[in-house]
Amino acid sequence: MSDVRKTLTGLTYGEPPRVHALIEKPGPGIHSIVTSVDVLEKQGFRGDHAKKDWWRGKRVSDREVTAMAVEVITALQIEVAVPGDNLITEGVDLGALKPGDRLKIGSVVLRRSQKDHRPCDTFGRRASNRAKELVEELGLRGALFAVEEGGRIECGDSISIVSAELSAVT
Repeated sequence: MSDVRKTLTGLTYGEPPRVHALIEKPGPGIHSIVTSVDVLEKQGFRGDHAKKDWWRGKRVSDREVTAMAVEVITALQIEVAVPGDNLITEGVDLGALKPGDRLKIGSVVLRRSQKDHRPCDTFGRRASNRAKELVEELGLRGALFAVEEGGRIECGDSISIVSAELSAVT
């Protein structure tokens, strides 16, 4: 894992930003890779189970879509569906996004949550405990999003990043 640490600390994100993979969660622990998905306002991916944004018996607001960068997944040497995130991005440093920043993917607008996306024990079981420790230590778990505008996303779609500071000015 020392080579993995080295790779993760020197991570670069390719251009242009795009959707690498989409994963629906039709039931707890079930991850289905799809090529396109309908995204619903205040809900998330149409094919996700109703309790996917719950944690320890409570609904977690602004956790309608979870995202992780393929660059991190590749460095961890795991498959894209292993982390359990809906949106796998390419060319986006999700850790650099500030709360309120937005991802625009076609007609879909996702707003970065105030809450951090932290690796849980389930992530550790799926990937490895060492992967969980590294991702937590380096702040590379990804990001949580609320759906502000719904629509359809397809693999390969380009991603535009809109800073919360810029959108407050306009």
